Amino acid sequence: LALNNPAGMVALVEAVEVYERANDQYKSLHDENDMPNQTLHFTDMRAAALSQIYQDFELRGLEVFRGVHMQQADTAEEDQGLNAQFTSVLRAATELVAEIEVVQSDIAPCFPPHWAIEVLWSACVAHVCSNQIIQQIGGPDGHALPDLTVTQLLDLVAWIEFFRETVEEMFPAVAELHATQKAADFETKPDLFASSGKEVDMDTATDNLAWVNNMLWEVHRLAQEEFLVRTRTQSEEWLQSVYEGDHSKYQSKEGRLTTSLCEDVFSVAAVQLTTIRERLSKKSDALVMAICLVFSMMRSKQIHARNGFLQDLETCCAASNDFSRMSEKCEEVLQDLFDECEFTEDAIATLEASSNELLSIYSADAVYAAQSVHVYIFEPIRREIGEELFGEDWEQNCTHNELATTLTKTLEDFLGDLEQYVDEFMLKKAVDSLVSASVVFYVRCLLECAEKHRNNKDSYFTSNRKALERMSGDIKVMRRYFDGLVEDMPALRKVIEKEFEILTTMHELMSIAAAVTNSDASDFILVMHKRIQDIDLTKHAVGDLWHLVNPTQERAVWELVESMEDTLLAVCPPD
Repeated sequence: LALNNPAGMVALVEAVEVYERANDQYKSLHDENDMPNQTLHFTDMRAAALSQIYQDFELRGLEVFRGVHMQQADTAEEDQGLNAQFTSVLRAATELVAEIEVVQSDIAPCFPPHWAIEVLWSACVAHVCSNQIIQQIGGPDGHALPDLTVTQLLDLVAWIEFFRETVEEMFPAVAELHATQKAADFETKPDLFASSGKEVDMDTATDNLAWVNNMLWEVHRLAQEEFLVRTRTQSEEWLQSVYEGDHSKYQSKEGRLTTSLCEDVFSVAAVQLTTIRERLSKKSDALVMAICLVFSMMRSKQIHARNGFLQDLETCCAASNDFSRMSEKCEEVLQDLFDECEFTEDAIATLEASSNELLSIYSADAVYAAQSVHVYIFEPIRREIGEELFGEDWEQNCTHNELATTLTKTLEDFLGDLEQYVDEFMLKKAVDSLVSASVVFYVRCLLECAEKHRNNKDSYFTSNRKALERMSGDIKVMRRYFDGLVEDMPALRKVIEKEFEILTTMHELMSIAAAVTNSDASDFILVMHKRIQDIDLTKHAVGDLWHLVNPTQERAVWELVESMEDTLLAVCPPD
């Protein structure tokens, strides 16, 4: 009546109020003790009306849910029937909660404020909806929550947030009541009326709404925990399948190598994030937690799976490009979420921190993959010259440093491939690694010779002076090649200076050991230790250099390093 004929509703309510005033006036004219002897008796119309309205409101809510249960009663498949029933219950509950605003805006104005119609309706909705939902989830402790699907858990979380927001917006006092006087009985309709029955006891009503609100928020916590556990498991399974699956391989017109890994990973993530975003409100804390969880699982999987993509030169290049694109895609996904949702500043900060961790992993792995090409570039180099380097033929016949030239020519050939396979930025990172790898390869071959040298009296080389000349020439050939790349890669100069310092230092120490130069070994030992940063390793490395060219003084140089321990520790303190 209030919706279809508000004027009629107002007139009816006013008639009840007139009747109540007449009743009050009559009672004021007669002594209360004399009332039983009076022949004229008034019915408590307002109390009766409020009681009837309260009952009708409850019946309205029950009727909505009764229709839901009857509709699902004949469902053929039991599991599907239960799932559909839960979804329908939430839909019905959403409809009833949404009508709280309708009652407040369209119905309550037809009644005097002291009738508190919106309170009666809200109390009925809270009672009926909470009762139905608690039954669906197996009681207040949520014993049946594990039986719900992820989508149903999301819907449950979203509905409770909708209920909480609606109730607390309409009744601000409810938000402040975290502890209530109401007993934990969600099955019995609360008695909201004062002793006279003519008005709503607002303290009792507020307490009741707060109790339901707090009880449902505990259900929200349980559902949210179950949902996050389920999301973690689902993410892990989906990402495992994606990372272990076959990925389409592509090569662009420019020669860039990629695979479908980026698209495959983010399509899975998009399914999860879209489902979560569509089911939860745009302000939901659960939405933020779920997004962070998905990002965390993507990060964890990337950390564990990265090396599996680095099988050869081409897969390293493709992986580098894929990881770079994944980093860019991560930024796009986050921006889309910001555009579509209404996050608080704290939520935005949390999401940015989580996404930055994922983005950092992708970016770092892209660089790592590009730099990993050195492993596969130096495999053929080691097979070709590894055994010959520092051998007798190298010492006696490689007057033009042919082996070092072979190394640089091989690097040049591979660099031509890298220029096609990866972008300019990653190419520079790959070349950085080739500088380091060249130095490591040369040092490793030299120290392996020291390991093979079993003579404690004579030099490994036929002529120390000639061997040192060959080393000096080799170093110049390798450095000249990399210096030639500096014009296009200016930042490479610092890398060259840093990496080749160890070679020149080792050459100088060997020259001192062979008495070719009179420099102070302590100065160069200090330089070498700054790179090695471990006293024992420094001592063994220096000892090996002496063992190669002057084995009889190996013990003496060990003692020299040991005597420098305080200085070395001061230069590079232990962690």
